[in-house]
Amino acid sequence: MQMTTTKYPKLFEEASINGLKLRNRMTMSPMGSFLDNPDASLNDIQLEYYEARARGGVGLVHVEAQYITNKTDPWIKGKTIADTDAQGEGWATLAERIHAHGAKMGVQLSIGLGKNGFLFGDEGQMVSASAIPSHRDPNHICRALTIEEIHYLVSCFERAAKRALKAKVDLLQIHAHGGYLLDQFMTPLWNKRTDEYGGSFENRMRFVKEAYQAIRNVVGPDFPITIRIAAYHDFPGGREMEETLEIAKYLEEIGFDALDIDLGAYERKQWIVPTPVHGMSSMAHAAAEIKKVVNIPVINAGTHTPETAEKLLQEGKIDFAQFGRPLIADPDLPNKLLNNQEEDIKPCLFCNEYCDGYVQLGKGITCSINPVTNFKLHYPNIKVDVNNLENSVGTPKNVVVIGGGPAGMEAARVAALRGHNVTIYERSSTLGGQINIASGVSFKHRLKKFTTHQQIQLKKLGVNVVFNKEINENSPELAAADHIIVALGAKPVIPDIKGINRANVIEVTQAHIHPELVHGEKIVIAGGGRLGSEFALEMGRKGKEVTIVEKGDRIAHDLIIENRNPLIFKLEEVDVKVLTHHEITEFTEAGVKVLLGSGEEIEIEADTVVAAFGRKGESELANQICARYSNAVNVGDSVKKGLTGNAVHDGFIAGLTIN
Repeated sequence: MQMTTTKYPKLFEEASINGLKLRNRMTMSPMGSFLDNPDASLNDIQLEYYEARARGGVGLVHVEAQYITNKTDPWIKGKTIADTDAQGEGWATLAERIHAHGAKMGVQLSIGLGKNGFLFGDEGQMVSASAIPSHRDPNHICRALTIEEIHYLVSCFERAAKRALKAKVDLLQIHAHGGYLLDQFMTPLWNKRTDEYGGSFENRMRFVKEAYQAIRNVVGPDFPITIRIAAYHDFPGGREMEETLEIAKYLEEIGFDALDIDLGAYERKQWIVPTPVHGMSSMAHAAAEIKKVVNIPVINAGTHTPETAEKLLQEGKIDFAQFGRPLIADPDLPNKLLNNQEEDIKPCLFCNEYCDGYVQLGKGITCSINPVTNFKLHYPNIKVDVNNLENSVGTPKNVVVIGGGPAGMEAARVAALRGHNVTIYERSSTLGGQINIASGVSFKHRLKKFTTHQQIQLKKLGVNVVFNKEINENSPELAAADHIIVALGAKPVIPDIKGINRANVIEVTQAHIHPELVHGEKIVIAGGGRLGSEFALEMGRKGKEVTIVEKGDRIAHDLIIENRNPLIFKLEEVDVKVLTHHEITEFTEAGVKVLLGSGEEIEIEADTVVAAFGRKGESELANQICARYSNAVNVGDSVKKGLTGNAVHDGFIAGLTIN
């Protein structure tokens, strides 16, 4: 008998959009996956990806932007299935698989990225509303679409609607957010036209209105049509909230059935995939303002958790909560919530490492903490059925895992799930390893949630954990093991700089663990990598006078741009001073001495100096153990220093492939 939750009544309340009944108020965000074939057709991996999220209990699956033409941006000209019956046939197959699990299917329709697109050599000129610079190459001036081309693009929406109806798609959404092509027509900064598609408010909205009418003429009055727009662009010259409120009222007036609200643009890229520095439900404030002026439903995405989404729904600030990355991390999130299995939900870190980070590299989407996501794509040579791991081994083995960090915990979890007898030896008094350090800043609290989740799973699986136990190559515990997984993690880099052992110098991991050791108001962060920069933000938010001293030419250099940009912007907001090309030569009683590129040496005052020079893998002991035991494998940071996702994936494979 299925249990039902009482903790999230609004999330699981039935709702509708223009008569389309949805089983709950949870929708899956339309997120580019890079899973489709080069011609834009759907493949088995992509079909399975969407079907898994429908099976997991979400009410509406928004399928990522489907290009309905390949005749705008040069970079999409290879998507030859666009605007063909074959595209509609793919939608029909996907709709059947989504509907089989009780979810509804929405398709986001796009005509291209305009100035935000990609350039490939001499393959053509980018297009936009006007002759404006390309975002990625300001020297490349986009070509303004002609009126005839605009009319053609409107006809693409009409044909797409016909194919969607035939495919039994339940909802259509127009892609007009984030400074993409339709948004470029809506925004005066980018729309410099003097014809009927530029100038006045009505003219700038004409393209969107005609696209809507083209769809409505096909689907009729009782079919839901929504639009995704940014509430504000968050950069000088971009659209402000005041104008978007007028746009929202206009969109309702012409007939749209719901508004999907997000934020930002590429000019100051931090909202396209918001990070933990923005907080949870980070874009809901904008959606709430828009909901005040319209009577149609407001949909909103952006770092929602079940708790924050429920609160927003209870307060009437939004009507539907979109979950994107959390459903990549755990497609069964809705069903687990519904059945009071919250502790079993893999908690999204909003880290962007393996989802958006992989898409930016053209690899296809997966997840830092859930390697099962599209596993076949990323590990084609491993033939294990990762969706059916429980007790899947014929002969259980005695497995020893050395180290209880993210790699060790994941290796132990997977090995135990498969049926092996597993013992973790952890030299400290707690599990988590480097995660415990990184989660020392308040905005990285999701890491603690992940560690707690892993600990619960290990307990349920009967993994034996031995704390405060040092293991080396001579330890008798290893001799009795059938298989050994070495996951020793990393340790801080302590450079040989004069004065580094002074009492006023605190290594960043110790600063996390013992914040009481950070004294005074003037804080110098020695080293501007991820750990140093994140700790600087934490101190800045506490009102400290913070200076980052970095030898290289930029800070947060070890982060992907989707994570680096927001961190840099937030550091600016709290007035953290950043000094690049400054090499520390000595730690002093008064602070630090630094050498400038000019050869001049200066002293920077500090009450406390936080040393953040990075980490290095515990490779020496790991190599000694692996040299002695042929049944030992080395994983995680002790092999190659990386982020959480690297460690989790390494551990997953190690636990999966025990022979």
